[in-house]
Amino acid sequence: MLITVVALLAYALIVFLGMEYLWEGIHEIALPLTLAGVAVLACCVYVMCKSKASRNKRQGLPREIIAIVIAVVILYMGRTPFSQFFYVYDHQEEVQQGILETAESVAQIDSLYQNYAHQRLRNYRKELKRQRVARTKAKALEKSLRRRLLPTMLDTIQVQRQQWLSSLGKTQVWSLSTPRSIHYLLRASEEWTAQYQQVSSVIYRGEKAEAFNSDGMIGVTADKLVPFLTPQRADSRSVVVMVLCCALILTTYFHIRRPKSRYESGHR
Repeated sequence: MLITVVALLAYALIVFLGMEYLWEGIHEIALPLTLAGVAVLACCVYVMCKSKASRNKRQGLPREIIAIVIAVVILYMGRTPFSQFFYVYDHQEEVQQGILETAESVAQIDSLYQNYAHQRLRNYRKELKRQRVARTKAKALEKSLRRRLLPTMLDTIQVQRQQWLSSLGKTQVWSLSTPRSIHYLLRASEEWTAQYQQVSSVIYRGEKAEAFNSDGMIGVTADKLVPFLTPQRADSRSVVVMVLCCALILTTYFHIRRPKSRYESGHR
């Protein structure tokens, strides 16, 4: 029984960690699904053992077969997250390197936008001078564009972003925060660029400018992290470990002797 419990918990832990990566770190999905699977599997093992030890084979055997089928289905469903975590674990150096490289690339978006905004302001100032707009009006227009491109809260937001990126320095594949950090990191490039595009989308009269665009420079590094959040094929080692865990989970069931007659107890 102890072997069964330990094997079941070990299998559930690996499946849970794998589901964290497949569900992009959403604990509210991965944890309930794992707990539900453990509960159903535990009930199946209990029914299998009790039915196998039953002296009434006519009643016990059908329940035993049904429980075995359900247990096999549950274990089979766990193969994908189980293999996923082994894939991540085998490539943990690549995970760390991918996070660092992507964080460095994403960190450049803020500086790219700052350069874009100040260059656009300089160009607008030159354009106003070329059009010989009155000095007072020109200053008001330039100030208006500056408020639009560089709102007061922008510095605070950029500092918070840089602090978060810096916190990703050292990650562990066993940590529950790693899958969610990878997910947010992959989304950061698109979301931050889209936000800057929205802020800079208004073009003033006389401007020869376009909305901000990071030119997809983050995609190359971010692509290195995508495989860790998408299902991967199981390798031979993960299959062996998974089969071993499944066999150990059924240790109690295998250990119970099936009564040879209706008078024989199954707990000998």
